[in-house]
Amino acid sequence: MSEGGRLRDMASWRDTLLSVLTAWNRHQVWKILTAIVVIWIASGTALHFAERGTNPAFGTLRESLWNVWVTLFSGLNNAPDSPVGRLVVSVVLVVGVALAGLFTASVASILVERSLRSREVTNLEMSDHLVLCNWSPRALDWIREVHSGIVTDNRPVVIVHDTPDEVVLPDKQDEPAFNDVYIVKGEPANEVILRRAKVAQAHSVVILSDDRQEQHADGKTIVCCIAVKNVCVQERQPNIVAECQDPKYRLHMRKAGADEVISAADFGLRLMARASLFHGMTRVYQELLSIRRDANEMYMVPVPAQLVGMDFVAAASAFLPDRTMMKACLLIGLYRRDKMMLNPVGTEAGPLCEGDELILLSQTLPDLSQLKPPDSP
Repeated sequence: MSEGGRLRDMASWRDTLLSVLTAWNRHQVWKILTAIVVIWIASGTALHFAERGTNPAFGTLRESLWNVWVTLFSGLNNAPDSPVGRLVVSVVLVVGVALAGLFTASVASILVERSLRSREVTNLEMSDHLVLCNWSPRALDWIREVHSGIVTDNRPVVIVHDTPDEVVLPDKQDEPAFNDVYIVKGEPANEVILRRAKVAQAHSVVILSDDRQEQHADGKTIVCCIAVKNVCVQERQPNIVAECQDPKYRLHMRKAGADEVISAADFGLRLMARASLFHGMTRVYQELLSIRRDANEMYMVPVPAQLVGMDFVAAASAFLPDRTMMKACLLIGLYRRDKMMLNPVGTEAGPLCEGDELILLSQTLPDLSQLKPPDSP
């Protein structure tokens, strides 16, 4: 074997050992083992001094430790004679059962977690999927939202993260939302890793702030945006959504290639301002941002051919007659060549054009193929 091959094998063994030790530490196996050793030595010593004159099974410290070890994991073989010895053995039996159960449960949880981590893939073949760069526990709710039961176009999710051990996902059987989720190990700012995740064929790329970077998190997000744009430079461009911690970096992220920049701090302050002026507004925004069957949400859909050329008022009236359950929707604005027009007044919107996107408020994604203009019989 070549020197390079030996080095790669050593690195692989080292990574495996570190991942196992990390898992053991996270599941507190070391604490359980320490408790077992402490109980073993303390009980063995106490029984030796309590029984050494009358019971040969505990006559020496070595024999006493051996008998306590057997008692911890197998049961009582040699009963003590003194009241103190019996009390110690009773405690050992109870503690032994408890610690053995904890140890077994911890090892089982490690094995289950590693089984769940089989979602990690090295050779990915898919398109029109969602790519999530960086990981945070709050991403669990993001996956639940994009894989909600009312989402008709359910897209696979590919997580790109350099430490897959940190990506702890619920069991697929417990939460079906996590059925179609995969992990690509690597740094999301690395173009080789992004190509492995097939970002050029993705529907959208979401870049979460890496909380481990603290004050440098936005800098890493900007680098990730640049890397995604470089990978997709000669192919179709997925929509890039970037999370921003400090609103002053929003413009930098847009220049780096982010199509949409979400600043939780900025959004939260604006929402608090609206709620302080108009009581109850938080419930309105919560309704619009919740994906569930009984909630209204906003959708952007291409303008149907039958509405092209109509003005905004006439187009809005085309949606009013059908108010049946799960079909009722309202036209509240349109998006035209990077210009957003919500509730346009007068002739601001002009006639609807091909390429416009309508902004609709509805409980479900509306099907506009059967939409009839208001003057249709």
